[in-house]
Amino acid sequence: MKVLIYGDFDTLQLAASYLRAFQQLGHTVVPFDVRRSQGELRPWLSNRWAHRATITSLRLRRWGASAWNDSLLSETRRTRPDLALIFNGHFIMPETLRAIRGSGARLFILHADNPFRPFLNARPEGLECAVEADCYFIWSRTLENRLAEIGVRRVEYLPFAWDPEAFPHIGLSAEPVNDVVFVGSWDPEREHWLEPIARHFNLKIWGPPYWRTRSRSGSCVSIAWQGRAVRGREAAEIMAKSRVVLNILRRQNMPDGTVMRTFETPGVGAFGLSTRTAGAEQILAEGVAGAYFGTIEECCSQLQNLLPGEGTRSLLAANAHEIVRRGHTYFDRARQMVDIYDRL
Repeated sequence: MKVLIYGDFDTLQLAASYLRAFQQLGHTVVPFDVRRSQGELRPWLSNRWAHRATITSLRLRRWGASAWNDSLLSETRRTRPDLALIFNGHFIMPETLRAIRGSGARLFILHADNPFRPFLNARPEGLECAVEADCYFIWSRTLENRLAEIGVRRVEYLPFAWDPEAFPHIGLSAEPVNDVVFVGSWDPEREHWLEPIARHFNLKIWGPPYWRTRSRSGSCVSIAWQGRAVRGREAAEIMAKSRVVLNILRRQNMPDGTVMRTFETPGVGAFGLSTRTAGAEQILAEGVAGAYFGTIEECCSQLQNLLPGEGTRSLLAANAHEIVRRGHTYFDRARQMVDIYDRL
């Protein structure tokens, strides 16, 4: 099968993980790299500040992305894929998707964020495009039901997974050098959660400079920031050398979502303490392969119990890694997509 994938192919991006997975399954992959196509967007879409000012206008987005859509449609007609797999689909218009389906390709969309307003990555074209898909994949059962209610013809629950090439297995260190770590970007929600943890525990934060420049003046999280972001193998090594890796889910992922870190932490062999969601608990059962919290107070209580509990952490981390390794890689997810394609 020939698969055209529309997405960002930086090594650590979701589209790159699926590209590798489809190739491992023996399929031919045609990448449409959105980063290389930025020059085809009109200035109000390619400029950061202008984009923010026009982000809710479908009319301006359609006009500004006309060349972008023409390019995607031309590539589809040139390569004649059996399947077009679209990640999120920012700037793609529904008429373009109808033309892709009209060319004979099946059309799958995978949305890695929450496609409904008021969340940040809910674009005006998103839900209009959703109804054009032969299958729309989402990481939440709740969102699966909402999408079906607005008329999306087929919605499939498909959580994130682990990519060993992006986050290699390191194994939990017998001599950890960090107590509690958080690896990720800043936002007000995360600062709110991490501030009391940084006040009471030896927390280290790796992420972009916003942890220093946007955190409240004199905050504990700005002091906990380690001065830089880490990615891939370096992030995996830090996580594996830590007693507890925190995973704080945003409101858009509640009440039953998972995120990439849900699988990356056990994938590398580290021990994770995460926001409690129904989706995470279904895969990594609490007390068997997962540890969770619902409030800041519960998170602090869990840390007090787990930091000295080396045996508990090691057992849960080992169980979680085995579950992820055996059935929650992007190879497994791509195979699920192929199975659905074969049944259409």
